[in-house]
Amino acid sequence: MINNLTREQQKELNEILEALCESLDITQTQFDNLSRSYNAVGDYLKNDPQFEYYNPIVSPQGSLRLGTIIQPINVDDDLDVDLVFRLSEKNPTWTQKDLKDKVGARLKDSNRYSPMVKEEEGRRCWTLLYRDNSDNPKEKYHMDILPSVADKDYANKLTKLYAESFSEKSIDQISIRITDNKSEDYKTSTDINYWLKSYPDGYALWFANRCKSDDTIKMRAEDVVPIGKYNKEKTTLQRIVQILKRHRDIMFSEDSDNKPISIIITTLAAKAYHGEKELLVGLTNVVTDLEKGITKDQDGIYWVANPVNPEENFADKWEAHPKREANFFKWLDAVKQDLNNILDGSVKQIILKRLQRSFGKDTITRVATILAERRQAKITSGTALLTNTGTVAAGTIGKSINTSNTFYGD
Repeated sequence: MINNLTREQQKELNEILEALCESLDITQTQFDNLSRSYNAVGDYLKNDPQFEYYNPIVSPQGSLRLGTIIQPINVDDDLDVDLVFRLSEKNPTWTQKDLKDKVGARLKDSNRYSPMVKEEEGRRCWTLLYRDNSDNPKEKYHMDILPSVADKDYANKLTKLYAESFSEKSIDQISIRITDNKSEDYKTSTDINYWLKSYPDGYALWFANRCKSDDTIKMRAEDVVPIGKYNKEKTTLQRIVQILKRHRDIMFSEDSDNKPISIIITTLAAKAYHGEKELLVGLTNVVTDLEKGITKDQDGIYWVANPVNPEENFADKWEAHPKREANFFKWLDAVKQDLNNILDGSVKQIILKRLQRSFGKDTITRVATILAERRQAKITSGTALLTNTGTVAAGTIGKSINTSNTFYGD
């Protein structure tokens, strides 16, 4: 379908998709507020005498770590944030339960954080419904805090790997051991070698490596997935993941418990991405090849392997929750169909109207505003070519200087 578009049509679609991604980004202010919030929680946990000997660190994982976090659909919804509370070693007598309980007890002992602790304990995490005593929706977060233990040289190993070229063989150096109350030895094992492994930093390094647009170009992981820094400049792959996640959110806004989970979307997209520089081309190719990263084991069970821990199946919930499996493939079919519909749009007004169905009216309203601002900036700077009738020449965003900003539909 993309081959049927002229170069100018492809260029315009690229600009629309880039504006779509920009509309999905959290702002610098949101990021700064969020960082202050989770650092405050981290400082409180780190100052517990039970933990301070083990050099505790709180760091982001998930979409915040990968640079794929997006605005919630509704202004009053929370931003979802995943955090790792990591100790370098632990008291030799502590079990998984001991560590998790101590983190929970510390949070519940605080006048500030106790009211935020979600009543139902998570399998691996403690959840804070963080409001920061604010009516500002930009300061409302859903924080999952994962207690974990690593070796005492973890920080140095991570710093070294960040400076080197990616190697799957080196990822095991930065594994952590996490609490999991479904483990058989949750209440008994004090040896972290028998605790469940996790690779949040390893996954981030793998993802950063997949973001490369050219194998001959060295991209530092720090430039792609910086820790604790706001990164406005995103790679094509990060943008593709943001688009797919928003499409998922809109499609399953009434059934969020059974929507395709972000780690599956992110992993499959990263595997299907092959360095395309243009967003439109990359998105089209990724959507076409997305399901190629799904396999079945010898028992016919669907498998989406963790790329840095092949023994972990990100789709392990599908067997017990068949609706989640069905919804994933339902979503994948919808993504393909919606993308084809967008590519089939002949003019921007039709494209944006079709985008609205897939990404929501509020989002596309923001896209329209961004496009109008860019158009005006081009006109002001003289980079938009005008015809002798006062209209913007073909190939530039917008049809007329005075065109009103209403092309996002009714």
